[in-house]
Amino acid sequence: MHTYFETTIELLLGFFALLILMKIMGRSSIAEATPFDFVATLVLGEFVGNALFSNDVDPWKMLYSIACWGLLILIIDFITLKINRTRSIFESNPSIVINNGVIDRAVMKKNKLDMNRLQSMLREKDIFSLREVEHAIIEPNGQISVIKKPIYDSANKGDLNLPIQSVSLPVTLISDGVLIKQNFSLIGKEPQWLESELEKRSIPSIRDVMFAEWRQEDGLFIQTIYNPESASN
Repeated sequence: MHTYFETTIELLLGFFALLILMKIMGRSSIAEATPFDFVATLVLGEFVGNALFSNDVDPWKMLYSIACWGLLILIIDFITLKINRTRSIFESNPSIVINNGVIDRAVMKKNKLDMNRLQSMLREKDIFSLREVEHAIIEPNGQISVIKKPIYDSANKGDLNLPIQSVSLPVTLISDGVLIKQNFSLIGKEPQWLESELEKRSIPSIRDVMFAEWRQEDGLFIQTIYNPESASN
């Protein structure tokens, strides 16, 4: 059975071994980690945990395991750095989820994204309406990078000493082909109004709409599933 002294020694050895390895690997933040990095880190933590709570694993075996696993990670990093074709094996490639203002449904499926999650990621970038996005890229680490449309990315009114007007939040009316009925009360309209607007745009069914939102300043924004070019104000 481990004594407190032995446990302390193993804990310190494991801590500094992992710290040194992380420094060698050059990971500066969790946000930069790819799924492969995440799994590799979990395994390293398991090595230390087994040494702390198992009498069959001594500190030297733990250090040896950490060193071997770390060496394997460094070898893979070197290979992916030198041979571009191998990168897709260990980490995903950037995916353009919005291109020229149009949402790519296939890319969303590939990245296991729904409209709610995409909107949440954009809000983290201080973008509250999909109509403001020109391009959006899902990075290998799961983060999103965004380029706004020029009309929404120009100098603000404060910079030009113009009167500043309040901006209302956009309200989602359709998400992934599903009508969000409870949101219509927020804009003082009924679902029948939206159905009428869809008919004007020759959109036969709500199920054909990937996303629709209303914003007081800009009106209705719609993008269908089968005809992305229908995105409109």
